[in-house]
Amino acid sequence: MSTDYKTGKANKPNCPLLKIEKEEGGFCLFFSGEWTNSHTKNETLAEFDSFASKLSENTTCRFQLSDHFIWDSSFLLFLQHVEQRISRHGSRVDFSYLPEGIANLLAKNETQSLEQGRAEAQLETGVSFFDQILSSFLRVAEFWGKWLMFLSGLIRGKSFARGRDFLLACRDCGASALPIVTLISYLTGLTMAFVGSVQLEKFNATIYTADLVCLAMVREMGPLMVAIVMAGRTGASFAAEIGSMKINEEVDSLRTLGIPAIDFLVLPRTLALFLMTPLLTLYADIVGIIGGLTVGTQVMGFSALHYFEQTQSALLSMWEIYSGLWKSLAFGLIVGLVGCYKGINTGSNSSSLGKAVTSSVVISITLIVVADALFELAYSYLGLR
Repeated sequence: MSTDYKTGKANKPNCPLLKIEKEEGGFCLFFSGEWTNSHTKNETLAEFDSFASKLSENTTCRFQLSDHFIWDSSFLLFLQHVEQRISRHGSRVDFSYLPEGIANLLAKNETQSLEQGRAEAQLETGVSFFDQILSSFLRVAEFWGKWLMFLSGLIRGKSFARGRDFLLACRDCGASALPIVTLISYLTGLTMAFVGSVQLEKFNATIYTADLVCLAMVREMGPLMVAIVMAGRTGASFAAEIGSMKINEEVDSLRTLGIPAIDFLVLPRTLALFLMTPLLTLYADIVGIIGGLTVGTQVMGFSALHYFEQTQSALLSMWEIYSGLWKSLAFGLIVGLVGCYKGINTGSNSSSLGKAVTSSVVISITLIVVADALFELAYSYLGLR
């Protein structure tokens, strides 16, 4: 059996041609010509229905292209329609003879269709609260695992991440955040000095205000305030940037080109925030101490030299500073991963993008507070306090 489905004008050069030949165990669907016009594909699809209706069960239809085949993205949609018509009659399709690029695109689309079908089925049947928690945990674990995998690829020199993107993210996370970090840290140190001096004055020990401000900033308030500022400023920005890229189908375009979104988009941003947060924490510690100095010299009448000497005596070891920096590393990683995860997993409309941005800030701050408590428990258990 040999059947030709020629579309368009017969004398048109490179006109699209579908040739169906009988072979052992099924049929071979041979495509040739230029398949770049969706209208002609629709005509062929209507004519193809008559052939599909005659197929018997367990028949295999093999797809093959000519050597000088020309196609565009609409040809993939045409193949999906042909596959649906063949599968509807109990027959099988074989894409193994297609070029690797087309076969990969069809496989990815099939995977996405299956996931969408499962999601719609869950919405129709209803999902228990436990199943929702388990599903969310598995998605987070998958995201974390892929991030670690691509990080190891970056270390080995096999990554799509660009150094330029990393430097731009460092600028946005670091230098651009200095004004707000300066304001928050200075006012935090100022406030702690005021509150501490009122209580310490009852014991005639106002000079220990310097100790209070210094230790509070380097141990707790410095890394904690920087992390919260980064969650509201940078984490939300990551979620909005990547989420808008997903809505505009830019993330899908990267996947079509074979570029993993986590490797290209997430890795530079998370590493930049991971490195910039400790530097901002050191800066915040210094600015907070200066805020306490302002109160000490202008309100309590201490000299700047006396205040700095008391501050230096409060730092008995460098561990006081290191303990806050270890926290800031974890806080920066939390903010970066949560913001990027929410952006990657946002929906397809502006409402879901707004929810993703809000959720990234809330979850980041919650995890920061939990991580801070765990650090304090670990320090106390190890005798480091």
